[in-house]
Amino acid sequence: MEKRLCQLCGKEIPAARLQALPETNRCVDCARLKGSDIKRTRREIGMDPDTYQDLLNATRS
Repeated sequence: MEKRLCQLCGKEIPAARLQALPETNRCVDCARLKGSDIKRTRREIGMDPDTYQDLLNATRS
């Protein structure tokens, strides 16, 4: 795995963090202090919100 340095403090980002979050550019300490640098976009769920809510509230029989 490639070595990557934190964009804020310059310390090496641990391999385990890069494996879990390959798109990160911040070490754990800087992410805790300054917030995460990972931006996620909302995905389309492919169904109307009412149907989705019904599925969330459904119980297994």
